Amino acid sequence: MRSIRAAAIGAALVLTVSSCGTDGDSENAGTGCPSSAESRKPSKSWDRPADFDNDGYPDAVDVVTGDPATVDGTPPAVLSRGRIGPLAVFMGGKDGLRPTGRPLADGVVPPGAGGKWKEGFGRTYTADLDADGYTDVLAAQLIPKDEYVNKSTRSMVLFRGGPKGLSAEPVTVPYPSGPAHTESPPTAIGDFNGDDRADVLAPVPGKAPGAIGQILYGPFGSDGRPASTRTVTVRGPAPDLSYYSSLESADIDADGRTDLLLTLETNDPEDDFEGGTYHPLRWFRGSAEDGMVEAESPPGKYSADIMTGTDFDVDGYPDTLLPGPSPKSGGAPMLRGGPDGFRPGVRSLHSDGLGGPLVTGDITGDGRAESVSTIGTGKYATTKKILVSELMATKDGARMRSLQRISHNDNALAGTASRTEFGGTLQLLDAEQDGCSDLLAGSTFTGPSYRRGGYWVLRGGADRLRTDGIRHYGLRELGLLKK
Repeated sequence: MRSIRAAAIGAALVLTVSSCGTDGDSENAGTGCPSSAESRKPSKSWDRPADFDNDGYPDAVDVVTGDPATVDGTPPAVLSRGRIGPLAVFMGGKDGLRPTGRPLADGVVPPGAGGKWKEGFGRTYTADLDADGYTDVLAAQLIPKDEYVNKSTRSMVLFRGGPKGLSAEPVTVPYPSGPAHTESPPTAIGDFNGDDRADVLAPVPGKAPGAIGQILYGPFGSDGRPASTRTVTVRGPAPDLSYYSSLESADIDADGRTDLLLTLETNDPEDDFEGGTYHPLRWFRGSAEDGMVEAESPPGKYSADIMTGTDFDVDGYPDTLLPGPSPKSGGAPMLRGGPDGFRPGVRSLHSDGLGGPLVTGDITGDGRAESVSTIGTGKYATTKKILVSELMATKDGARMRSLQRISHNDNALAGTASRTEFGGTLQLLDAEQDGCSDLLAGSTFTGPSYRRGGYWVLRGGADRLRTDGIRHYGLRELGLLKK
């Protein structure tokens, strides 16, 4: 079974080594953020926390999804298409993170409108793409094949930030077409040429000899067009970007220019039970003059299920987790980032649980890194729990030590969630600007009338996530339940 891949976009969070806290569940957590905590922002202007209205309080956006197979009767039209859906917007403030109640692209256009439906988003990426100080949202739009429109349409659109938040109507970004069988084009965002402007890397399979992608350089105009473009090529023939391929971005050598990792996994029917055919990891270094330059990659062959961008050993350089057998010392195999790129040898990441999605932030306000991930538990690892861990360096790599576990049936959580869908999306942001990162955890809506699921906001605290005053937002609060 394929593991869940966590997307790591932009620069890795760099914090000092942590050694405090104890393991435990969520019942006894609840102390507030230390008064000495200070709000911190990345130095790169394009990669600061999402702030759609530039009021100084971080904001968030997520795709709202529902599982029609679990609903008795007719599910709400806005969520009737399963794993794609409208965008819920959350705004930070002195009272914490709250939904606007005005979802983007909710509802469908009536029959005969040419199929230009407003619902159907698969993934979102946040960055200040037009360099005006307001965070924007790049969204992968999918309009499925339907009786009214005898074709499927895919596109990338841009919701621009402004004084009143995100624009209600997006503009289309001129985006190369991805593989026909993917639900949304695989995309990587970063500052690939080091000019402190956000860029987008899009796949362009089969467009030119050796081409794997095209860099759309920022800033993007009001019409969604990039300032310029450049093709990224590989040495030799271009690889087949199959369904399981991935493009992941992270500044491996911390030189201020985002790098690109390309991983492939051949869809070989004979290897279905082995997870496909593995290939070498390909590494492209960001360059101010040459776009992306393919560099010497670490040896070994891997599947597409890598996870990059997190500084697990807190040395200032992002690391990359690899799927495959554990090293002799145990744990998950890991490549450490360094000033010259990947450090030699495969190291170990030891943990009390590792899953995806995985995000990092300073939950406790002490200047040290914590991670939050969704892990599978039970006989078949289908029951999901949210795991909070501290990050620290070890002699043979890094360690994630458990601080807190939160279950879907925790008494402190308002609302209900499916045990298999809890924590499907995770975001860490200091919504109150008190120095402690808060968690926005999302779950697919399931069950009768979609009563199970939604979003939970847990505030950061002195030693872990607080379990007092947890907020839950369902369809009505998100503005998706028609009155």
